Amino acid sequence: MARFATAPNARLAGWAPGLRLLGTETNRSRLSAHLGVLLSITAIVVYGTWRILFTMPLGGWNLVAAWALVAFEVLPVVGLVVRARNLWNLDCSGPEPVTTVEPGLRAAVFIPTYNEPVEVIAPTIAAAVALEPAHQTWVLDDGDRPWVRELCESYGARYVRRDQHTHAKAGNMNHALELMAVEVAAGAEPIDVIGVLDCDHVPLPHFLTATLGWFRDPEVALVQAPQTYYNSGAFDDDGDTGEQGVFFHVQLPARDHAGEGSSWCGSTSLIRVSALQDIGGIATDTIVEDLHTTMLLVRAGWKTAYHHQVLALGLAPATPEQYLLQRRRWGLGCMQVLVRERLWAAKRWLSWRGYYEYLDATVWWLEGVATVAGFLIPVIVLLSGAHVSTADPWVFMAVFTVLFVIRLWGARRLYRLHLHWGSAFALRILRIPVGLACLWWLLTRRTLEFAVTPKAGSDERRRGHVPQILWWLLGLIVAVVLYAGLGVAGVVPWQTSPSSTVTAGAWVVLAGVVLLMGIRRIQSAQFATSRRNAYRVEVHAPISINGAEGQLLDVSMGGVALSVPAGVLPPASEIELVLPGQTEPILLETVRVRSEGATEIASFRVRFGDWEAYRAIGLWLFHTPSGVIQGLPDAVPVVALRNGPRSTRVQTLVAQYGVSAGSPVLDG
Repeated sequence: MARFATAPNARLAGWAPGLRLLGTETNRSRLSAHLGVLLSITAIVVYGTWRILFTMPLGGWNLVAAWALVAFEVLPVVGLVVRARNLWNLDCSGPEPVTTVEPGLRAAVFIPTYNEPVEVIAPTIAAAVALEPAHQTWVLDDGDRPWVRELCESYGARYVRRDQHTHAKAGNMNHALELMAVEVAAGAEPIDVIGVLDCDHVPLPHFLTATLGWFRDPEVALVQAPQTYYNSGAFDDDGDTGEQGVFFHVQLPARDHAGEGSSWCGSTSLIRVSALQDIGGIATDTIVEDLHTTMLLVRAGWKTAYHHQVLALGLAPATPEQYLLQRRRWGLGCMQVLVRERLWAAKRWLSWRGYYEYLDATVWWLEGVATVAGFLIPVIVLLSGAHVSTADPWVFMAVFTVLFVIRLWGARRLYRLHLHWGSAFALRILRIPVGLACLWWLLTRRTLEFAVTPKAGSDERRRGHVPQILWWLLGLIVAVVLYAGLGVAGVVPWQTSPSSTVTAGAWVVLAGVVLLMGIRRIQSAQFATSRRNAYRVEVHAPISINGAEGQLLDVSMGGVALSVPAGVLPPASEIELVLPGQTEPILLETVRVRSEGATEIASFRVRFGDWEAYRAIGLWLFHTPSGVIQGLPDAVPVVALRNGPRSTRVQTLVAQYGVSAGSPVLDG
């Protein structure tokens, strides 16, 4: 098969090395993490010791206030020590690949959907049907859309709907499980394992072959894989870095190494049908059916496993509103699980590590409340007029800055470089309203409704809306800093010394900077809403259009953009396009054409209802034939391509596991 040239500056997404099974961490990565966290802990201890021994005021109210501030400053060392212990080793394992149907491993793939556009669900359904080994694909449509039924029939998937749309996604899947049980009772072949994919998570060819082997162990009920995202530049970063990168590439591997398996994360997972039958189906009492179902499985004695390999590619929240909606549902649902399962008293059926992991997974969502408290404590100390430090202001700032930078540097190594402090601080700010909403629910216990994260484009391009609470906090901090500065300058009455002002004021200023980072990220044009329903992949390759040669510029599920010599395009409104490596042409309709000298730049789209065109583009993007794009390693999909200046950021998975995108996808 012929190779085609990409742009010379093409590079691959950071998640591409994860297409192979990520097992043993490199010694360099592990030693860097160990050294980093020890330095980070040491920095906090040294700072706290220096503050206590050399900067504390004399007795009275001043000493009480000083101790309160020092406690606030050094308390994070407790959490850091716990994380150091839990994240010390990350090694994972995996089963032998399953390439044929085996007894006890018969599979069906469930794809729940509600109101998503065709550009989102078509590649998922097409790719799921194309998986090996032989299996069934069930599309669970809670939107009752005739065109989805038609698409499923065209692709060879089974279309399932229900009359009563209760309990959202959990109820949708339970309805399918009940239908499956009825058919088995009537003599149909039983299904042993269901794969679960959100409708925007397109499975890669090894989704089943790489994971079904886990279920040779009769005690395994659940296998979870990383959730990875192909829409580069999403609001919460991507599956390689950011919150999800830390969770799937650091926290879950560490938990699995300790024998605690994984919690169900909804998509990119497989579940044993008999295990679900054992617990009465998927949990419907909370709006986080995945975590709650995990609790029921663990309590019933089933095992879970984490498969550290990229198996599917989805869409991360692209805007602040999508992020906030999704995280708010997760947070409020976790509060429901915390209360309903009484996790604070769950030690009788959980190991100590499991008890910590699941309790932390729920209580963590109150982080926004802790963030507000962290902002207000130094503000209160500063406004109290208490003398909280005797250190020279310049000496304090030097010590504070050096040890704080060491602390951040070391903690990032513990998280294996997946954490980037700029985005981490900004996202923590947006979780303030989530934490406050969780606290309010604990006080009111009001009824919650499942909210679907929107995946379609918007009618117009709008920047993110900053929650009001963030403006109030920023206004308070700015006012306090200005007043303190005027007080030190002698312009307004001020009761405390410059040294004490700098000591508490350093934290207040830091809080203001973090708030500004969060607000700036929310308002950034980069995260504004988009009119497009599909993510565009820039890929430069020669193509055949109506028998003539042209240059492919970008591809999305909605259509393509091309560069062709002037006069090549026919006057008709439709063209036939053959993508690299394909033999059958795709029929596209013209959107617009503009001239640039001797060439024309043209955009074309798929006509709605042309299911074969959607299937062809989807499989070309996600199940890319080997050798069709020069520089694209075998088994790496086209959606991994990233164009533009080469990134200076070290690929975290390469640094962590010493793998490259060209490593075998299935290495046993």
